[in-house]
Amino acid sequence: MTPRIVTVTLNPAIDVTYRADALRLGGTTRVSDVRARAGGKGVNVAAVVRELGGESLVLALTTTRTPDEFRDGLDELGLKHRLVPALPAVRRTVAVVTPADGTTMVQENGFPAATSGEAGVLDALRAELAAGVGAVVISGSVPVGLGADVPAKLARLCVRHDVPVIADVSGAALREAAGSGAVLMPNEDELAELAGPGLEACEKLVAAGTPAVVATFGPDGAIAVTAEGTWRAWPAEVVSGNSAGAGDAGAAALALRLAAAGAVSEVDWPVTLADVVATSAAAVLRPVAGEVDVAARDKWMHAVKVERNR
Repeated sequence: MTPRIVTVTLNPAIDVTYRADALRLGGTTRVSDVRARAGGKGVNVAAVVRELGGESLVLALTTTRTPDEFRDGLDELGLKHRLVPALPAVRRTVAVVTPADGTTMVQENGFPAATSGEAGVLDALRAELAAGVGAVVISGSVPVGLGADVPAKLARLCVRHDVPVIADVSGAALREAAGSGAVLMPNEDELAELAGPGLEACEKLVAAGTPAVVATFGPDGAIAVTAEGTWRAWPAEVVSGNSAGAGDAGAAALALRLAAAGAVSEVDWPVTLADVVATSAAAVLRPVAGEVDVAARDKWMHAVKVERNR
């Protein structure tokens, strides 16, 4: 049976993607194509898990009002979901994609969550874990009204149920998650803020008890560090397009590998890291976050260069 991946999104969004010939700051930008969909990092992860043949469920906060555009958007995407009403409204994010400038992101911070949101999402995750979960991915920012330690609390709940968990968060939430038993998945800037730049920072986190760190570096690939070893991978090709959601696609690939292995110590890390890098690159080829070019991903999986450092 295909293991089920639950993704947790505390600060969901309606993602809007504009494609234009050029971005004119201080002037008028004519948009040639507009796409809007339910979003947030965890939603992107769940959508990619499904594209890769897995089963996913979106666990997220949502608005207390009706109509609920976020809930309706998940239904339109055909994504299974369990939602906790705790927000006055769901924020919007805008990606402006142009040939010359790539992707420019405009992101609202989001609306304050009710304090009941923490208990609600913990109860919802507890119920899902009891029903059977292969892996959990906790993604994105924490809204005002919830503590930065909520992702860490969710991760510890997964660990108590012996379910592998990934924390793809930033700032104070990432610092809290570093001691939770979650696999950490920072980008280059998040890693530097947490523990310093590069490989040594990842090794320091693992030495302090983090089961694994998968640090992503965009077109420069990724690093995986565990107690068993350290690996570096580079993309098979340089790709251009919409980079929004590339990290989420990599998290989906990692979650499926963790779920199949059952534990961090059982993961085939060279193959897994190649999958993370290939899937991330394949997402750049697609016009909106939450999609991957599966054919390109399958081709690049065997062409990604992976080296063991120790």
